[in-house]
Amino acid sequence: MKIVITGRNFTTYDTHAMQKLIDAGHQVVDYSFADMGSGTSENEVYEAVKDTDIAIAGLEPYRKRLIDKCPRLKMISRRGVGYDTIDVETCKANGITLARTVGAVEGSVAEHVMAYILYFSRRLDLQNQIMQSGGWKRILMPGAKSRTLGLVGFGGIGKEIAKRALPFGMKIVYYCRHPKKEWETAYGVTYVELDELLSASDYVSVNIPLTASTRGMFDLTMFQKMKKGSYFINIARGPIIDPHALKTVLDHHHLAGAGIDVFDSEPCTDSPLIGCSNAVLTPHTAPYTEENFTEMNENAAQNVLDYLAGKLPEKNRVV
Repeated sequence: MKIVITGRNFTTYDTHAMQKLIDAGHQVVDYSFADMGSGTSENEVYEAVKDTDIAIAGLEPYRKRLIDKCPRLKMISRRGVGYDTIDVETCKANGITLARTVGAVEGSVAEHVMAYILYFSRRLDLQNQIMQSGGWKRILMPGAKSRTLGLVGFGGIGKEIAKRALPFGMKIVYYCRHPKKEWETAYGVTYVELDELLSASDYVSVNIPLTASTRGMFDLTMFQKMKKGSYFINIARGPIIDPHALKTVLDHHHLAGAGIDVFDSEPCTDSPLIGCSNAVLTPHTAPYTEENFTEMNENAAQNVLDYLAGKLPEKNRVV
């Protein structure tokens, strides 16, 4: 089988996952160095995968026109959990299996959310800057303890965030389409309706998939419902929010700050939030840890081998 790797950084830290595929007798072509993302052109992706049997994908787009032009394509193994850049219906129609690496990414993304919270709650960078300049100025910070964290979405990532925030003494509320009473005991959380979550939370973290109903969900009206002086965090998908609306509420200090890790088109160097002093921007690095990438790569490669052996776990299969 010919296997093409388009997911970026697949071999940056460890080549074991790729070598496992080679050792199994497959022809492996590595395009992970090309730094493809959601903003990569269809033509660039097509040139990489046009004659492959299997693709190991990151966030680069696999839309209908591209998939239809790849008659040999039998499987897409997504390195990650989201698959909004892949046309699932076309995969179904063309008999293409789509898999993802469930259980690998959630912990590191939750860690990134906590990093944003601790940044805003303690501002060690600012304190260090003052001292490095020869000053001694103690700044009273809000802290994280007793603050309310609102989780919009309570899937795997939301649950991992709750598990990390609870020991910090935070009060955690959540909103999702299908709440479960047992989660209150299991994760120390309380279900509330979305408007209540927005008005009561000191920190709001968005952890929902990008769908037709969530695209543009956080617009100016939604941001204005948030508690004055609160903080907004998005580690989900860029198109879920209107960045111009977010900039407006930050510039007018309705929100005290925002932590943004995902953007409409990636790589992104022209976000409206660039230059916004109370926005912390990171280049989609929430899942970007050595341990996590190694695990995701291993799982993505194993999904390929399991698929070829006819034993792909159902929990990893999308179609």
